[in-house]
Amino acid sequence: MSPKPPDPTLPPPLHSGLLAVQQAGTVKIQKREVKEPSNLREKVCATCGKTFELTPDQKFFNCPYCYRKAQPVRKPARKSEAQILTQITCMECGTVEYLDFVPPDVHATYCHSCFSKKKQELQAARQHTESR
Repeated sequence: MSPKPPDPTLPPPLHSGLLAVQQAGTVKIQKREVKEPSNLREKVCATCGKTFELTPDQKFFNCPYCYRKAQPVRKPARKSEAQILTQITCMECGTVEYLDFVPPDVHATYCHSCFSKKKQELQAARQHTESR
């Protein structure tokens, strides 16, 4: 038996990565789209020990389940409730301000700007003593 001649209606066999399309008597050759390999990497959860996949830009030590479980539950702020404000007078500059919490000593409090200045001074003093 002799081999059969190729069917002229079918596109000729090509190398891998090429695709032949027959259009109105002519053969059009197109390259196939190359799919990128996924850049996912597997990691082991530090809490439960199960494996999970991450993209290169993610840096988690726990699987998504353990990560969500470890986050504190945040209650949404209720807009219907009235907010209680406490009026204070700054010890340093005398400015009258309102706070959304009750301080331990209402008479020994600072306004927002004086408090941030004091906090920066304390941090600078702490860094100075630690560097010795």
